[in-house]
Amino acid sequence: MSFSEHFDREQALRIKVDNQKKKARRRFVPSNIRVGHGGTLDVEAAGVLVFGINNGCKQLGEYLVGGKSYLATGLLGVATESYDAEGNVTLLADTAAVNGSKIQEAIPQFIGEIMQRPPIYSAIKLDGKRLYEYARGGENIPTEIKPRSVTVSDVKLLYYENQEAGEKIGRQVMLPTDYADYYATGRYEWQNLAGAPVVGQPLLPFANQPTAPKFQLLINSGGGVYAKPWGQQPRWSHS
Repeated sequence: MSFSEHFDREQALRIKVDNQKKKARRRFVPSNIRVGHGGTLDVEAAGVLVFGINNGCKQLGEYLVGGKSYLATGLLGVATESYDAEGNVTLLADTAAVNGSKIQEAIPQFIGEIMQRPPIYSAIKLDGKRLYEYARGGENIPTEIKPRSVTVSDVKLLYYENQEAGEKIGRQVMLPTDYADYYATGRYEWQNLAGAPVVGQPLLPFANQPTAPKFQLLINSGGGVYAKPWGQQPRWSHS
């Protein structure tokens, strides 16, 4: 037998043995692995999502006992159909009379045990489907979205700035670089367009307008709380 024939035979044999070992290993891989998660994140939210594997699924509740903190940045004087920068503008309001003190005065009504109706652009499920899937697909929801009891333990105004009025309170908390870059570029990038937001048109081109009056809140609460605009209509009420 020549060397080349011996080499080819040995190579084929080793490939066969290796394949047999792989198949044997596959038989011992459990096929009933369970994976669960401890909540949902809205489409444009950034945060931590806890996962559990097998027996860890039963322990997820132990990791969700504590409260949550939300860092929310918003624009004053504008509301959208999606309650974020993604949607079309539904309301524009004059902010000339708004100042830091009035924002501070408004905060206490959102603290405590309150009733809140989740927005249609939220990630909760209704009849097996995410609400935002109904909204973004232009579908009617099958049943009414019922208000839920939520607990907000504290809301702090970290930052407020209205360049036109010459007022600034606090200092804006900056996100980690990856997140900050995401919310400053691409669809969110300030396009330096002439004019201002228009009702019925997307807010995205103006989301990072440098001169727009803006604020930042730190919200400490339980799960299921949605930070929503205050100007369009009252959406939170005390229970």
